[in-house]
Amino acid sequence: MLIEHPPLATHKKTTHRALWVVCVVFTGLVVAAIVLLATHWPFTRQALTNALQEASGRTVQIRSFSASYFPPGCTAEGISFLRHKHPDGPPIITVEKLTIYGSITGMLTTPKRLSEVRVVGMHMQIPPKRPGETPASVPLDSGPGGKSLMISKIVADGAMLEFLPEERGKEPFRLKIERLAVLNAGSGHAMKYRTTLTNSEPPGEIRAEGTFGPWNAQDIGATPAAGTYTYSDIALDVFHGIHGKGQARGKFSGPLSRLETEGNVEVDGFHIDGGGHTVRMETTYKATVNGTNGDVFLNPAAARFRNTEVEVRGWIAGHESEKGKTAALDVAVPKGRVDDLLLLFAKGQPGMSGNVRLNGKFTWPPGPRKFLEKIRLDIAFGMSGSKFTSPNTQDSVNRISESAAGEKKTEQDVDLHTVLSEIRGDVHLAGGTATIPRARFQVPGADADVHGTYNVLNGRVDLHGTLDTRGHLSDTVTGFKALILKIATPLFKKEHGVRIVPFQITGDYDNAAVSIDWKGRH
Repeated sequence: MLIEHPPLATHKKTTHRALWVVCVVFTGLVVAAIVLLATHWPFTRQALTNALQEASGRTVQIRSFSASYFPPGCTAEGISFLRHKHPDGPPIITVEKLTIYGSITGMLTTPKRLSEVRVVGMHMQIPPKRPGETPASVPLDSGPGGKSLMISKIVADGAMLEFLPEERGKEPFRLKIERLAVLNAGSGHAMKYRTTLTNSEPPGEIRAEGTFGPWNAQDIGATPAAGTYTYSDIALDVFHGIHGKGQARGKFSGPLSRLETEGNVEVDGFHIDGGGHTVRMETTYKATVNGTNGDVFLNPAAARFRNTEVEVRGWIAGHESEKGKTAALDVAVPKGRVDDLLLLFAKGQPGMSGNVRLNGKFTWPPGPRKFLEKIRLDIAFGMSGSKFTSPNTQDSVNRISESAAGEKKTEQDVDLHTVLSEIRGDVHLAGGTATIPRARFQVPGADADVHGTYNVLNGRVDLHGTLDTRGHLSDTVTGFKALILKIATPLFKKEHGVRIVPFQITGDYDNAAVSIDWKGRH
């Protein structure tokens, strides 16, 4: 069979024609893309101004602008978002420098995608949502026209957010964003973030990562957020009266104004003004946090130090006409040590030791006064197995108990043992003075009702009461005091064999003296 092959020139002609067609089509596409980009080029001064104004609903001014084409993008400096009512006043938002990086393919896709946006030196004031007022829009979304825009990465370093308080004249709650990276940002989408920021109250560095958004421009507090965090180098000194450095870690989720969070805090070197001791404190907590103003609701928090646990529930929040925040807390010690609690307030060693249970209310208002001068405390307490650390005070208690048991003074001197006390009562602390309206003091064979004051600032004790005992008072002391008490004993009431004796505890906290209260005798 004879097979006829086409000439080689025909093959070459066909190949050249195909290549020519491809080149024409490609050139046409390039020309079309250039025409399309030329008519819809987003990186112009006017286009950027329009986009920012559309997103914020505010007039925007740009001090300087420059565009780039390879890669496509632009840089704007000195950006100001003006106020609605007072455009001549300080801008509500300023940005030192905004740089946008795009790509040709990103401009041709749907939705359009920017490769990266860098924001340097942003200062934003976020107004509160006041009743009866139209909420202000804050531009962190991309506006109605941005629903077809995605941003692969946003980097914002050196930003300052100020959440303005509802009460005019109060200090704003500040968050300084040292570093921030946001991935896949776009209107209507939750964004992934990683950030390092500095908190204003209490001062410290926060590192967090998680999801944020979609941004709610009309109600910032409704914007959802979630993530994990560490809060390091927390300076407690800002609270005027307490000291220490804290480290915290935890997780959170919910709308920005009602974040549900839980975690733990470790504080080293915790101590109170006026006290001479430091302790290590560990706290676990569940709380609701208003991320727009820093208010906190504890439900609950449990602090542990030494052999004592303190449970706390309540608010730490700002109030009208006050600068700073007030802590209003319900406090309980289900099981603890009185010497641990007193250690926080005492300059020397605690004056008592023993088990303690208490519950009550604690109020800590803001202000520059010392911690012990401004706190208010109303508690009911009970102590068991208690003893005084002062040898003189405890010796007096021992002798009262052993006298009531029938021991003579000579027998006590031979075998004087430590007597443990039971104490219960109420305490009201205000202005640095603890007032005890009534307390019940019990030792084997004797009971006492006590009232009076204790000054936590200078350690002065002034307690008075009556002692019910079956013993002989002269057996509780020695020397001249014993002679006086033998003569005076018949003067005190005696009911059913029980002697009712007025007494007082006065002097310095570390070495208080127990004596007969002659002015208060019955």
